[in-house]
Amino acid sequence: MGEKEQYIKLLNKYNYLLKLYKSNKLVLNRLLKKYVIINKKMIIMKNKSSKAVQALVEKYVEDKYQAIFDSKKRIVSVSEKFLKDIDFDRMEFAQSFYVDTLFEKYLPEIDDKNSSVDIPPFQFPILIKNWDTTDGYPYLHFKIYGKLKFIHKKNDYFYFLTIEDITSEVELNYIQNTDYVIRSLSINNLYLQQAKKNVEVHKVMLILLTCSLVEEHNKETSEHLRRIQEVTTIISEHAKKMGIINIENGDVNEFVKDINYTSVFHDIGKMGVPVDILTKVGRLTSEEFDIVKKHTIIGANYIKKIRDFFRNDADYSSYAGFLNVPYNICLYHHERWDGTGYPAKMKGNEIPIEARIVSVADVYDAIRANRSYDHARSHEEAVEIITKE
Repeated sequence: MGEKEQYIKLLNKYNYLLKLYKSNKLVLNRLLKKYVIINKKMIIMKNKSSKAVQALVEKYVEDKYQAIFDSKKRIVSVSEKFLKDIDFDRMEFAQSFYVDTLFEKYLPEIDDKNSSVDIPPFQFPILIKNWDTTDGYPYLHFKIYGKLKFIHKKNDYFYFLTIEDITSEVELNYIQNTDYVIRSLSINNLYLQQAKKNVEVHKVMLILLTCSLVEEHNKETSEHLRRIQEVTTIISEHAKKMGIINIENGDVNEFVKDINYTSVFHDIGKMGVPVDILTKVGRLTSEEFDIVKKHTIIGANYIKKIRDFFRNDADYSSYAGFLNVPYNICLYHHERWDGTGYPAKMKGNEIPIEARIVSVADVYDAIRANRSYDHARSHEEAVEIITKE
C-alpha cells in the first residue's frame, strides 16, 4: 500500500471516529434523562431507607494498587489486580491514552531542584470495556496519589503511585447529584481521546517507515535518529517549561509531541542527494557542499506535496496542520541565530521554534560523534560551540 493510500486509510478511520462521537451525543442525552429519573427515585429511597444509603456510602473499596513509572512514561511496575479490574494487559495499558493523560494533566513535572515531590490525590476515570448503554454506570473511578522521587542508583526520577478504587463512592455521589453528573460525565471525551491516541500511533508507524527509507539511502544509523529524537525531546520539554514555545489556536503539548516525533525527518531531503557525495570519506568540496545544502529544500518539498494534497481535499484538510511541523524542520533546521545559515538566511526568532530545537539537537549530536574528519567532543565543549555559534 502506497504512502498516499496509508494516509487516506488513516484519515478515513479518524473521520469515522468523529462520526461516532456525534452519534454518542444522542446516547449521552438518553443516559442523562435516565439519571434524572434515577435521581428522583433515589430521593424517595433515601427518605425511606437512610440506613441502607449510609451503608452504601461506607462501603469503600479498600484494595490499593501500586504503579511505578519512570521519567519517560514507561511502566516499571503495575499491579496485576489493577490490570485485571480495568481489563487491560500490561502492554495495552502502557500504550493507552490513559498513561498520556496521567502525565499531561495530573502528574507533576520533573524539577531537578527537588529529589522528592508529593503527588496530591486526584480522581481518574477509566471507561469500562465493551460497555452497553443499557447496562448502567459506564466508568471505574480511581483515586491516585503518591510521590515523585529521584533514585540515585538508577540516576532517574520515578513516579510511585497508590491507586484506590472509589467507584462505589463516586457512583453514589453522581446518582445523588444530577447536576454533577451532567458536568462530569464525559464518555464522548474518552472516545475522542482514544481516537486521538489511534491517530498518534499511526503517525509513529508512518514516521518509522520513512526513517527506514532514509536510513537505507544515506546510511544514517537508527542510533543517530534515536539520539536526535531523544535530545529534541529534552530541549522541547525545557523550552515548554520556560514558556518559549507559544502557539495560537493549538495544544502546546500536542505541538511538542509533533516536534519530537518528526525531528527524525530533518534530513529526509538527503534522499535527493547523490549517494556518492553522502558517503564520501573526508571533507566535501564547496561544490559538493552546495549540493548537500539543497537537501533542506528537497525535504520540505516532499512534505509540501503531502500537505498540499490534504489541503485541497475538504475531508482531510484538518490533518494538513500537523505537516507544518516537519515542513519547517526540513526547510529551516540549518538556519542560524546570526543569519548565516541556509537556505533562507533567517535569524533569531524569524526561525520557527521547531526548526531551532531540532537544529540544536542535530548540531549537538554531530559535535559529540566521531567523524572521519573530526573527533568527538565533550558535552561541555558541545554546549560552548553551540552557544558561541
